[in-house]
Amino acid sequence: MKRRKFVHAAAFASGAAILAPAKLFATMTEKKSGQLLHYVLFWLKKDLSPAEISSFKGFFEMLKKIETVKSLQYGQAAGTPKRDVTDNTFSYSMTAVFDSIETHNQYQDDKRHHAAIEKYSHLWTRVVVHDTLLDS
Repeated sequence: MKRRKFVHAAAFASGAAILAPAKLFATMTEKKSGQLLHYVLFWLKKDLSPAEISSFKGFFEMLKKIETVKSLQYGQAAGTPKRDVTDNTFSYSMTAVFDSIETHNQYQDDKRHHAAIEKYSHLWTRVVVHDTLLDS
């Protein structure tokens, strides 16, 4: 009888260990509320003049005017010491905060967002976006 309880408990525990990550992933992907952090990295073309680089700030200023943007900050890559975990290869980064995924999606569809991309995209060679649903 003790062996049967042990086998049953071991089977349950191993099943729970397999199901726990799946349940955690399902919970993470189902989460739809909370603020969204929109973090974007830009690599500008190497042959731009200082005036062209400076004009790129207009891109961010256009985006700040979109009502669904709760806050927006931008800046150039910092010259922090080189470490294995640090990537300073980008030219500019932008961090925008939205109240929800829905307001972020409205921003993505906003004609002013598309106009800013159309006006300034000739200045960059690469863009990488990281979107994070904040827990708190």
